[in-house]
Amino acid sequence: MTGKLKIRQIAELTGLSPSTVSRVLAGKANVSPQAKEKVFTHARNMGILRDIPASRLLMNTLLICAPPAAFSPHEDLYYYEAIQEITAEVTRFDIHVRKCALAVNEPDIANFMQALNQSDVDGIIIIGIDDVMLYRLAAESNKPVVLINARDNEMRLDCVSADHYSLGYSAANYLFQRGHRPVLLFTDLRRETMMQRLDGFKRACLEYHIAFDEATHLLVNKGNGKEQAREIIEKYLREHKRETLPSAIICGGDPIAQATLEVLREHGILVPEDISVMSMDFAHGVKNLYPMDFTAVNLPCRELGTEAVYILQSRLMRASGAKFNLLLQGKIHPGQSVADVKWKRKGLYPQQVGL
Repeated sequence: MTGKLKIRQIAELTGLSPSTVSRVLAGKANVSPQAKEKVFTHARNMGILRDIPASRLLMNTLLICAPPAAFSPHEDLYYYEAIQEITAEVTRFDIHVRKCALAVNEPDIANFMQALNQSDVDGIIIIGIDDVMLYRLAAESNKPVVLINARDNEMRLDCVSADHYSLGYSAANYLFQRGHRPVLLFTDLRRETMMQRLDGFKRACLEYHIAFDEATHLLVNKGNGKEQAREIIEKYLREHKRETLPSAIICGGDPIAQATLEVLREHGILVPEDISVMSMDFAHGVKNLYPMDFTAVNLPCRELGTEAVYILQSRLMRASGAKFNLLLQGKIHPGQSVADVKWKRKGLYPQQVGL
């Protein structure tokens, strides 16, 4: 059956004009949600959607739900950049983007439902929000939903996230390979993603036969802000003698790294000569925090937005297909803030085969 015959057949089945059917299948925005639903239903039954190019996004309006700070470049720049990428991806399809600001924990469910139930909303992307009830309501909406940097434990929603477990593991492994013992992880533990990084850190310790001890290897920040981090690291240095300080510090974000570098410098501790420091954040300006090429594990950022849109498109085409849980790898940037101290540690620790 040719394309024109399929359009004519769908038009007869739906009672719509061939031009309306054509606009729906072309991904045009000037079509009512009711017409789109009729066309999609018959197109799926006829197997037509499988033949539509993957580059076509069949939506009128995309709803983006995220913490309020994510919509400002002056607050949560990481999520802001991901949202900018989502917007850039869908703009070329003439799709309207609607935004809904929600708290990370205990979000306003009534506000979410009001935004979700708008008749022209065809898809939802939820960014950085941890709430089981919100996930459940989104899954029951019968609209395609993608989570970014979150995970649905009931496995009903598509998810795309940085591989936080691997990020924590890789950062620790990078330092252990260069002879650093002990290594301190300085991070906040507000979200599940941070706990995954801690689990990766613990795994690296296990592989190097290092018994993980919270008092030695973990320093928890109250939030992810710089001022809180300054207070925590300042208190830590006051309570520890110089000879008991860690060989290296992994910072759970750029604000924590910046605070750590400043406080170490104020105490006369040189980086990397005395203590090595590395950060886990996305590449956007760590080099401006310190007069050196800074060592960091760079998280995927805008890539989250790109992949979320592609997953959303896949779900529009295959509503009943298997759900995605896509993990994106980070990348280590080997700068000058980490010293290689293997020569100092030679003979003190068992050599690891294959490392």
